[in-house]
Amino acid sequence: MTTFETIDPELGPTQVPTLAPPRPAWRNTWRRFRRQKIAMLAAIVIVVITLAGLLAPFLAPHGIDEMTSEFMATFSKQHWLGTDNTGFDLYSRLLFGIRTSLLASLVAVALALTGGVLLGLVSGYVGGWVDTVLMRCTDAIMALPGLLMAMAVVGILGHGVFNAMIGLSVAFMPGFARLVRGQVLAVKEESFVEAAKVIGARSPRIIRTHILPNIASPLIVQAFVSVGFALLAEGALAYIGLSVQPPDASLGSLLQQGFTFINNTPRLVLVPGIVIVLLSLSFNAVADGIRDALANKERVADVGAQA
Repeated sequence: MTTFETIDPELGPTQVPTLAPPRPAWRNTWRRFRRQKIAMLAAIVIVVITLAGLLAPFLAPHGIDEMTSEFMATFSKQHWLGTDNTGFDLYSRLLFGIRTSLLASLVAVALALTGGVLLGLVSGYVGGWVDTVLMRCTDAIMALPGLLMAMAVVGILGHGVFNAMIGLSVAFMPGFARLVRGQVLAVKEESFVEAAKVIGARSPRIIRTHILPNIASPLIVQAFVSVGFALLAEGALAYIGLSVQPPDASLGSLLQQGFTFINNTPRLVLVPGIVIVLLSLSFNAVADGIRDALANKERVADVGAQA
């Protein structure tokens, strides 16, 4: 709260309190998110691992396809995590693998989010036979397990990390479409949307200014959850040889290469496996934190409206 000075004819100068300008909504959400220790720790883990992957060309002591003369070497100053059966430095390939897996997962979720939002908006806002046709198509895709659908798409398009991204996006898209459709059906019945229609606002403007901002919160949470699942799914695709092809590496391909020697050298499986699990759990923890922070905001807004 701030004050400003005014002059009263009888009392002279007086201090009149004024309300401080309200904080932006994103600052209040960030403040609530920071209070959640587990979510903040998970966010730090994601940032650190992501930076390690992005800076792989500078942090890795060896190139991704650079072989050494040491095979199955244990931890040492030259090889922090040892080497694999072909002489590749595991630490270097792990950094490059993190970058590949994160990029594939983020791109897959971004494509699924874009397609799901478009389908959900059209289905929920237009309704009628358009809604029926689009939802039956999403039901057909969701009838198959997500990983199986991704495998089918990769089998049609061919092996490779880019095709794996497309396959994962197809698997995740129906979930986003159904989420958006449900939110649109609820928001479009609100009074502010009806008022916009009465004053002559066109559908694109209503969707852009009234519907999308009001359905953004659950989409953000779902996107973070989906990235965690996409990491596991990409790892599974790479494990069965449908994603990254040698000499490139991802966390899943490192798992696949090390599984043959799991009895003698379990670190070849444990190291990339721990990173996958850690990243997946961290994205889910951040999603929970964002959901709680946004739910807190909505609860405060409801209390203010009732008052």
